[in-house]
Amino acid sequence: MVTGGKHLFPKQVSTGFRAVFTNFGFMLLWTGQLTSQLADRIFVYVLMVIVYQATRSSFGVSLPLLAFGIPSVVIGPWAGVVADRLDRKGILVISDLIRGLLILLIIPLITKSLLLIFLVSLLVYSAAQFFAPAETSSIPELVEKHNLIVANSLFMITWMVSSVVGLGLGAPIVNLLNENKTLVVSAVLYFVSAAAILLIPIKPREQSPAKSHVLADIRTGFEFIRRNQVVRYSLFKLFVAAAAVATLSVLAISYASEVLRIGERNFGYLIIAIGFGMLAGMFTLERLRHYLKLGTIVVSSFLGSGALLIGLAFITDLPLALGLIILLGVGNIYITSSIQTIMQHRVPRQIRGRVFGVQNMLVNSAFTLPVVAFGLIADGWGVVTALALLGGLVLLTGVAGVFLPKFKTV
Repeated sequence: MVTGGKHLFPKQVSTGFRAVFTNFGFMLLWTGQLTSQLADRIFVYVLMVIVYQATRSSFGVSLPLLAFGIPSVVIGPWAGVVADRLDRKGILVISDLIRGLLILLIIPLITKSLLLIFLVSLLVYSAAQFFAPAETSSIPELVEKHNLIVANSLFMITWMVSSVVGLGLGAPIVNLLNENKTLVVSAVLYFVSAAAILLIPIKPREQSPAKSHVLADIRTGFEFIRRNQVVRYSLFKLFVAAAAVATLSVLAISYASEVLRIGERNFGYLIIAIGFGMLAGMFTLERLRHYLKLGTIVVSSFLGSGALLIGLAFITDLPLALGLIILLGVGNIYITSSIQTIMQHRVPRQIRGRVFGVQNMLVNSAFTLPVVAFGLIADGWGVVTALALLGGLVLLTGVAGVFLPKFKTV
């Protein structure tokens, strides 16, 4: 994989992509990531439809995302420790198998108890917390050092796109099949992920004795974040961006049903529009970087996205709404990709795991309190009010960035 000389790598980034795409072990891991991520989002979509049909409530729709967010906050910080101490391939396979089996368990519960569905969903996403750190930690074991940046970039892009596309695929799948069969599709995708990962040529690592300074390591990551203004502000902006996408996903079902009047089952098409925007953002961001600083791109994207969300709140025309949603997808990829790059440049290698572990926890926690809060606002004052307030929050985050010159220069 190194053939061709080191001098080619800095000049031709595509060489790195060719190297990782011809790496059999890495492609199996990437396949596992893609299929498990699609399974996650299709599962969430079905839960949102089931809960909305039972409750007709935006707050009720937020419960599946709450089941996703709670384990990430409670279990997430410790999952990385498990990934460092146990066999990573085993963790990945077992996590997939447990999630697939639990989703099949939900099928007979659909007509019986929303509470039981919620509790099983908690178990599904508790198992999911162990997948991400084990997966990320496995990349350096499969990819040569000079290709790690390319491999990590591919994983990040796949995570964002499959998250959005997975929700979007829920609409045609549910319409073609039904809720029960769509859950089976989600479970099968988990099993496909497990099968792909099982074939990865990662040798079991020698078990190292348990260390006693886990809490100290975690505190070191938090202390670095506290002391570094740019990193701290980047994490805050990433949290707001994730909360906005999660909240928009929840409000989309009411927006589709009550404002656009296309039916709750078709809200996934709005999510697909976000996905198109994100793809467009990926193709244009690299060129934009030649003219603007990353910090400037982030601040400008927050300002534009806030304005778009406020405008979306008062639009009932479907084509125009889809156009604004596509632009929101562009803004999201500009924000998340730029912030991730800033973080990679600012965080020292020796503490990246701890800092990015905190980042993962914050991003996942964006699926809890903000989502529930805006769900309650939508139920009490309407989805239009909730969208306008969400837009105002995103806009204010951009305004705050204007007054932090140090961030705009990165």
